[in-house]
Amino acid sequence: MPEHLVESELFGYEKGAFSGADSQKQGLFELAHRGTLFLDEIGDLDAKIQVKLLRVLHGVPYYRLGGSRKVSVDVRIVAATNQNLEELVRAGSFRSDLYHRLAQFKVEIPPLRERPDDLVGIAELVLQQHYPGSILTGDAVAKLLSYDWPGNVRQLRNCIFHAVLSAGNPAVELTANDIKLPESSAITDREVRLNRHLGQVERQMVLKALERCSGHQGKGAKALGISRRTLLRKLKSYRDPQKELESGISSGQVQRYYRAELNTDARIIDGTECLAGTLLNISLGGAGVALKKQLSFGSAVTIISEFPPRKQNCASQGRLSGLTMKGSTGSSSRAYLRNFTRS
Repeated sequence: MPEHLVESELFGYEKGAFSGADSQKQGLFELAHRGTLFLDEIGDLDAKIQVKLLRVLHGVPYYRLGGSRKVSVDVRIVAATNQNLEELVRAGSFRSDLYHRLAQFKVEIPPLRERPDDLVGIAELVLQQHYPGSILTGDAVAKLLSYDWPGNVRQLRNCIFHAVLSAGNPAVELTANDIKLPESSAITDREVRLNRHLGQVERQMVLKALERCSGHQGKGAKALGISRRTLLRKLKSYRDPQKELESGISSGQVQRYYRAELNTDARIIDGTECLAGTLLNISLGGAGVALKKQLSFGSAVTIISEFPPRKQNCASQGRLSGLTMKGSTGSSSRAYLRNFTRS
């Protein structure tokens, strides 16, 4: 925008200040009084406007364009830029004092190529917006991670949108053949790190599938298209301290989906009723019990049982999330509890 237009937008103008100014207009600073003003692409601001902006940030009252009455505002400023302001300061195109005034608190967002988790997450989000339930296949994820994305998020969104329009079966999945990427010399620079990123994304996908299935390993394995034995092997490998460090996934996240087989006597309290049963297994994500009476789905219960190795009674509270009847007469049942707390 020309300098005078930027000034009139930020600080406003009086009637007759310039040709076309038929009435008084409040600037963005006035409109944002006691609030927040977001200034995008601050690095492109004209040098003369930088001076006026700096004065306002110092709390100095200003004049509307063509005005004679001072205006005072109380505004929080959030500024963003895709340029390196420190380099602009050294080059003399951005004022040093304005930079330090704006940089009281900085949030630096790395390029998309350095955030593989975000990259896959954003791609999945765009795909879900068009076809809920559709997935990115493993080769599609690998192809996305192999590219350097100079256009960052906008380029990624356009890429997925194009794939959705041209894919053979986008309502079910997007494959590597559906994703069209321009050639980039930067691809080879990232091949060394690709395997590590793929392993990290795989772990995220496994845990996400288990989360959607409420920790049920059989359902999670089916959703991932692998056997339950393969899923258990992957969960076990994720507990390796070195892999935990590389992936950024804590052992607690993985252990949530591990179950300890117990088969110990337990008391299940459902409201005012105390039932005798067996605690079959327990994990950070839930517990399974066997009992004679069928419980109501979603009912709040308490399990009291002796936990090894301390051999002392502990109580766990949760809600019934699943029920399996055993036997032709339905004389016994298995209850599955989720979202429980231990004491």
